[in-house]
Amino acid sequence: MQQKIWGTSIVLAIITFIAGNAVAMDEIVVEATRRARDVQEVPVAVTPISRDQISKLQIDTTQDIGDAIPNLQTYTVTAGAQALQLHARGASVQNPGFNTSESPVGFYVDDVYRGRLGSINLNLTDIERIEVLRGPQATLYGRNTLAGAVKVFSRTPDDEFWADASVGYGNYETFEGKGSIGGPLIEGALAASFAFGYDKRDDGWVDNNNTGGNVGEYENKIGRAKLHYYGMENFDATLTIFGVDAENDGYNGIPYVPFGQSKPSSPIGDFYDNFSPANANYGDTDQSGFTLDASYEFGFATLRSITALTDIDDEFGFDLAGGGFAGFPGVPGLLITSDSNNDQWSQEFQLLGASFNDRLEWITGFFYMNEDGDQAYTGFADDPGTPAIIEVDFQEDTDTETDSYAVFAEGTWSFTDRLRGTVGLRWSKDEKDFEIMCGAGPGGTSSCADSPIANPPFTVKLDEDYDEWTPKLGLDYQITDNVLTYATVSKGFQAGGFQTLCFGNLACADSDYDPQKVWSYELGFKADLLDNTVRLNTALFYAAYEDIQQTVITPALDAGGNPTVVFPTDNVDDVDVWGIEVETYWTPTDGLNFFGSLGYMDADEVSFTDNLGGNVERDLPSNPDVSARLGFDYTREITSAVEVFFGADMIYSDNYYSEVGNALEIDDYTRGNGFLGLGRPDGRWQVIGTVKNITDEDDNVSGIFAPGFTNIRTPLPPREYMVTLKVAY
Repeated sequence: MQQKIWGTSIVLAIITFIAGNAVAMDEIVVEATRRARDVQEVPVAVTPISRDQISKLQIDTTQDIGDAIPNLQTYTVTAGAQALQLHARGASVQNPGFNTSESPVGFYVDDVYRGRLGSINLNLTDIERIEVLRGPQATLYGRNTLAGAVKVFSRTPDDEFWADASVGYGNYETFEGKGSIGGPLIEGALAASFAFGYDKRDDGWVDNNNTGGNVGEYENKIGRAKLHYYGMENFDATLTIFGVDAENDGYNGIPYVPFGQSKPSSPIGDFYDNFSPANANYGDTDQSGFTLDASYEFGFATLRSITALTDIDDEFGFDLAGGGFAGFPGVPGLLITSDSNNDQWSQEFQLLGASFNDRLEWITGFFYMNEDGDQAYTGFADDPGTPAIIEVDFQEDTDTETDSYAVFAEGTWSFTDRLRGTVGLRWSKDEKDFEIMCGAGPGGTSSCADSPIANPPFTVKLDEDYDEWTPKLGLDYQITDNVLTYATVSKGFQAGGFQTLCFGNLACADSDYDPQKVWSYELGFKADLLDNTVRLNTALFYAAYEDIQQTVITPALDAGGNPTVVFPTDNVDDVDVWGIEVETYWTPTDGLNFFGSLGYMDADEVSFTDNLGGNVERDLPSNPDVSARLGFDYTREITSAVEVFFGADMIYSDNYYSEVGNALEIDDYTRGNGFLGLGRPDGRWQVIGTVKNITDEDDNVSGIFAPGFTNIRTPLPPREYMVTLKVAY
């Protein structure tokens, strides 16, 4: 009994100490509703990631964002290393490396939509913050935001001068350097900034047992310049110019023993062994462009214009079997190459205002985007006489063009000081043109199927228009100054499109797929509790998808009647997905922060016709039942000139399937990360040691299995660590 009393006393003493030293959390401003608002007052499921959190959570590349967000998966698979898959709330895309592929999660940089997933997995340099919106962003964003939007904001200069730089060195001979400088050119009128990033890895963590070397090396350069004019009371304009040069060893899949030969399937070699021919896997991306973001305040409203142009040249190559074709180590599989160009120009106008004594906040606008691209895509597999190995030899040259239009309006009416209602509507239209010509591949022959095109030049031309109205209705109630609850109903829409993973089969290329749509219902709760030291945000959603789009692995025949496989996108079924997302933050005392997130999803099985012509029911891919993150960070001042800071976090993902046929299941995984640093309290200098995958786990994140064709996995990296020196002024 005495021990229980002592134990209770200690617990009460700790609680009393924490409560007495608790510090209220700072206000976090987001622009999820196109207006600057405290995140706790926004009736949207949105996760903000500050500049400080980007560093502490080790969000080094776009791919790392998914680990910090419930029910969002971001990872690479076949294409270049800059290609990224995005999956959220049941919707997904599996073929990001092609000019025809589009994501159900919109990606934005400085409020500009970036459509090409094949080149967005880049290092994040001089980023001010990240905002991740979940669920359909039907009215304000529209295009391809069926399941959410990821928004990245770079730092904009003003009257405050800054200069910072960092250099780091880690295992696998990894060097990283970043720096930025910004400040006023004319006090109160004009400011400029420049940011750069350079990182290089000279020793990859995948062993190529065919060549005897390592793969996974890269060299990336990025630069960004900004010019900000704010010399007039009612006019503001920012010009951004950027460039990217990224080269790497591409995608290196790990070949596994085919199912049936080994249960469960295991790597042909070790966990990180690849057997591809030399120089088969590579990636090279060059990007450049500009954005002009200008606004003018008329008094009754603000007019904003966002003009952007982006040019992308992207090349990649990979061995689709990882050098383990049909389970035979050292046998090259289907060797893929791609050389593409894409130009995107967009113009958006927004008019924002408030009326009726500010009881009505409203926004209306117009959006236009033109994408024009071409892509040369080849595949070559030479039969070495091994059973079940197929012969493929083709080149597909595609030309694509998309014109996208939208008009939108949304208004929020304050019935009382605490009760508000929102009504929004958007009309979107995509006009798409597609041409594909199939011819001889690298081997000098053509395996282009002669159906439905009977004679050369084996060309398919298609064009389609897609349009839709997407409304939104919402109601939010501020229960107290620190507690908000809301309910929304919204419709999401993503246009249909055309095929490019047909491997020379023109019957496949001559087919298109329909739009996918969703009606989403969401209940949300946001609360700052215990004197604003605890934050608890929860969203409960139900998403009813219609004609959901998925990549379906399908056996086919080439022009010579030989077996092959194609990967068309198809509308597989209507499916309902429901789940919950919880995010919590706790600041029990000055310098100490705890954080956690939990995502849970459940879905109906999708029903579609399988490869044998039968009707089957399968689980949605990349849809783990549970995903979670838990962590902390702590800062303690040692002297007036030195502080120590450290933290750790753990991520967990439940098991899931890699594609809709459910042929390949990805096991659940748990990975831990951490950091330890020393520096001045004002941040003038810091020395930081970081580590990812502390316990050096072997985990896969995706893969492809097609019987007799390929059986590869996409592994997550082994343990990575780095020591970084940072200086700032």
